[in-house]
Parts: sequence; C-alpha cells; structure tokens
Amino acid sequence: MESQPSHAKIQTFCLVVIATAVVIYLIYWLRPVLVPFVVAAFVVSGVTPIVEAFEKRLGVSRVIAAGLTFLIGLMATVVLGICLWLSVAQMAEHGDLYRIRVLKLSTTIDKVITDTHNWARQFSLTSELDYELDGSTDAEFASQSNLDLHGETSDPLRSDLAAAPTGVQREIANSKHPRVEFQNSIDAMLKNGLTKLSGELFSLVTTSIIVLIYVFFLLLGSVDVPSPDSSLQRINQQIRNYLSLKTLISMATGGLFGLTLWIFGVPMALTFGVMAFLLNFIPNIGPMVATILPIPLIILQPEGSIAWMTVTILAISSIQLTSGNVIEPKLMGDSSGLHPVIILLALMFWGMMWGITGMFLATPIAAGIKIALESIDSTKPITELMAGRWNEAFSRKA
Repeated sequence: MESQPSHAKIQTFCLVVIATAVVIYLIYWLRPVLVPFVVAAFVVSGVTPIVEAFEKRLGVSRVIAAGLTFLIGLMATVVLGICLWLSVAQMAEHGDLYRIRVLKLSTTIDKVITDTHNWARQFSLTSELDYELDGSTDAEFASQSNLDLHGETSDPLRSDLAAAPTGVQREIANSKHPRVEFQNSIDAMLKNGLTKLSGELFSLVTTSIIVLIYVFFLLLGSVDVPSPDSSLQRINQQIRNYLSLKTLISMATGGLFGLTLWIFGVPMALTFGVMAFLLNFIPNIGPMVATILPIPLIILQPEGSIAWMTVTILAISSIQLTSGNVIEPKLMGDSSGLHPVIILLALMFWGMMWGITGMFLATPIAAGIKIALESIDSTKPITELMAGRWNEAFSRKA
C-alpha cells in the first residue's frame, strides 16, 4: 500500500512526458497554421491601443477602427515591399561593377601569394613554383570580368590565355585556374544570393498580408477585458510593454543603421536597415547578424578604400553595440523577467520548431509561459529557474 503514492507519481510523470512530446510534435506539425496566427496575436496585443484610440478620438465603431488599422498596416507593407524590391533591383544593375571588384581582389590576393612564395624561395623555404602569374593592369581587370573599359563584352579568358605560360593555359582551358574558379564562385554566390533574397522578401510580404488578415478578424472580436489580477491580463500587459519598447528601439536602430549605410554609399541601405529593424527582435544573435550582412557589399564596393571600409564597418558596429548594450538595457531593464541562458534556450528551441519566425517570437512566448506558470503553486520553482533565481528555486523544492 505504501508504494501506491510513488507508483502514482511515476505514472503522472510519464503521462506529463508523453503529453509534452505530443504537444511539441503538434506545434511543429501545425506550424503553417500556428505561425501566422501567433504572430497576429502578438500584433493585436500591440495595436489594440491604436484601435481603441481611433474609437475614442474619431468616435467610430470598432469595425471601422479595425478597418483603418488594417489599411494602414497594408499600405505600410506594400510600400515596404516596393522599396525593398527597388533596392534589390539597384544591386542587380551594378552587378558588373562588383564582378570587376571581385577580379581585382582575387588578382591582388594571387599576386600577394606569388610574391610571398618568390620571397620564400629566395631563402630556400619552399620548392620551386610550377608556374607564376603576371600582375594584371586595370585594363586587364575589365577584360577578365567580361567587360572592357568601354563597356563592351569580351572573352574573359582570352587575355590570360595569350599571356600565361603553357601550364597555366592548360589549367585555364580545363577551368581549374584558381583565379577563374574564385571569380566564378563569387559570381554564382552573388546571383544565388540575389535570387534567394528576392524570394525571401516576396515570402515576407506574402506572410505579412496573411498576418494582417488574421489581425483584422482578431481585432473585430469584442473580447471581455479580464481582471487586472488575472494571469491572462498580466501576460498581455507584459507582452505589450515588451513589444512596444522593443519596436521603438528597433525602429531607431534600423533607421540609423540604414541611414549610416546610405551616407557611406553602400547599396541596398534600405534593405539592410529593415533587416536590422527585424533582427533586433532576436536577442544577442540578431544584432550580430545584422552587422555582418552588409560587410560583403562594403568590401566589394568598387570605389571603396581600406580606410572607408574600416570606418563604415566601425560605424554600423557601434550603432548595434550602443543599442544593445546601452540604450536597450536602460530603457527596457529586465522587462521579460528571463535569465539570458533561458532566452538563448528559447531561441534555439523555437528556432528549431518555427524557423526564423520562431526566433522572433521566442522571448515573448517564454515570458508568457513564465507568467502562466507563476499562477500554479507546483510550477513556481520552474519560474524561479527561468528568472535565474537559482537559490529561491531550490529552496522552494526543499
């Protein structure tokens, strides 16, 4: 008889594990439906004050207020999509300039390697080279990149074949020349990158329209406001505070980030500014990715010097560092109530479940789960662990 309570606990534990596994599987399997709906729910939590302000100040019904909010969001989405598309098109128009820049860089690297090898050979540090490459002039840069200085197309390998030794000719003919392979790989990377970026931007705009439709119908519902002491109201209030502050900080960061790139003449400045705005919602990882994204274009800028590259990279890095380490902690404090380790775990889990969208939603979802668990006595130690209060959590268990 004494073993029955322990047997019941084991049974309960096994049922909880099975139920958790089933819920996780359903969350993953239903992601095409759940992701737009959950995003819309968070958007509704943030824009509800705007709808209520329309109702009070304009004296209109909730349907009209929701319709106005929907139209404003739709117009903003369309304008943003057009601007992003124009930015990508501008990048594609200047593709030939970047190809010439890539060839110059590859030739410079090749020359440095050859000079280093020759210097080392003088001191008997390496074996004799099988072949050597002649330095290229500016005119050769254009001809090797399939353009001459007057903008006319030419054979990218003809000049190299005429001037190179027989061994090099054979390698170029077999498409094994390192410089040619490097140029081809960069060309392929740029083309594939532009194609994927265009597809992702189109997908983002399409998903945004679906989310706006969800938002419109969710705003139409006249849900009774729960009492201030209820868990639902506390979850809603904390998520609203988090999203409003995070949105304002992200808008300022993204705007300043894009403006800085535009001042320095980096193409696709608007696109990178929007990406900085969006990625700022992903704690720790997002700002780092936003800083890295424009660096290839900064390096490949045709007229960019080393000093210009250094100043540009330092400028955009300082913006992200100031926003993430000075402004955001001062304004937001510990608004999520979560330990940084828990935030990283939430990022990995929801990123695995729902991809990049899950990483955007990881922090507010984790904060909502924490508030919900606080209302249950048996799960309060878990909330203490999520907040990083290890001593309190283990003292509760004891």
